[in-house]
Amino acid sequence: MPEAAVWVVAAVAVYAIGVAIYATFYWPWSRAQRALRQLRKRGVPLRSLRESEARSLLLIEFPAGLPVYLLEGTRAAFVVRGKFSPAQHVQTLAGVPVKYPAGLERAVRAGSNTAEVVLGRDHAMVVRLNGVKLSS
Repeated sequence: MPEAAVWVVAAVAVYAIGVAIYATFYWPWSRAQRALRQLRKRGVPLRSLRESEARSLLLIEFPAGLPVYLLEGTRAAFVVRGKFSPAQHVQTLAGVPVKYPAGLERAVRAGSNTAEVVLGRDHAMVVRLNGVKLSS
């Protein structure tokens, strides 16, 4: 095998490994962040965050009056592993990364879910899920 062919095979192998690493570790996270940006840009607020909900989320920095959006879809979860940081477990609802306050995660269904969320910097916080309200 000529030396040039060896270099071509090596370059293709390195490229394939890079694509596999990206697809395994980073693609789900970038897709979820893209869904959050789309909701922020094109989503229509359903209502404003109530005072009682804001009190429950006060420690998580969501003030009253924030727009509340409606999400409908299935739940998914994946893990983002970084070279120097601990693994980050991410849950999505309708493709948008979400976090559940205490007590609301038990309301998640295996199939379709309906949630009201407020948007944070890198995730949406669920304030109502499948009819279960955030307790104050």
